[in-house]
Amino acid sequence: MPVILVTNDDGIEAPGIKVLAEVASDFGEVWVVAPVEEMSAASHSLTMRRNIRVRKVGSRAYAVEGSPVDSVLIALFELLPKWPDLILSGINAGYNLAEDVFYSGTVSAAREGALYGIPAIALSMERKEEMHWDTAEKVARDILSEFAGRRDFRLLSVNFPSVPYGVLRGRVWTYLGNRTYERPVRRNGDGTYTIGGKPIFTVKEGSDVWAVLNLYVSVSPLSLDLTDWKYLKNASSSNLSQNSAKQI
Repeated sequence: MPVILVTNDDGIEAPGIKVLAEVASDFGEVWVVAPVEEMSAASHSLTMRRNIRVRKVGSRAYAVEGSPVDSVLIALFELLPKWPDLILSGINAGYNLAEDVFYSGTVSAAREGALYGIPAIALSMERKEEMHWDTAEKVARDILSEFAGRRDFRLLSVNFPSVPYGVLRGRVWTYLGNRTYERPVRRNGDGTYTIGGKPIFTVKEGSDVWAVLNLYVSVSPLSLDLTDWKYLKNASSSNLSQNSAKQI
């Protein structure tokens, strides 16, 4: 039976991880290893300067006093009986669109598994007053029915609106769009600062932002290599690059 690791950045008691673990149990042996508390926007952080406590909370479930990436590493190298066949992260309460994949603990947890060659999927649903977890269950099942057992991908980021399942218009492949924030830093009266702000979308057809705004499930395949190959090629052929190389 395939082994599936389920994690998140909303904390082990979050409703999204419970939905995801329940769905995943129909596709393999599920192990849940996730942060004790919410670690949203933890990005790819590691706990390096303190010991990390891990508490067993179920027959195959562990709560980690650390980041989402801590959770994945501890699961891979200490807790699971074998290397997992698939890593699932989420279901996050809130989109992880466009540049947010750099900040997201949800995506980073999946990325950590992908760095070790394990197929990984991050799933995120729009955060709103009415969270349609029944829709999240159906979307997760659709995604796993399609991708569980496949080895032709490394990392997928799935985003979808929090609407009744019947309202969704389907599933589309997308690229990362653009999402910045209006006044991301605010100075408070007591001299402290708050980071947040209203998101500003650039909506281009085919992007993940466009997809969710048009009621599609967005599936974005992500690369692990951040090298700017076009620039590198041009730089490598320039005289400046050659002169610099001689000076080193």
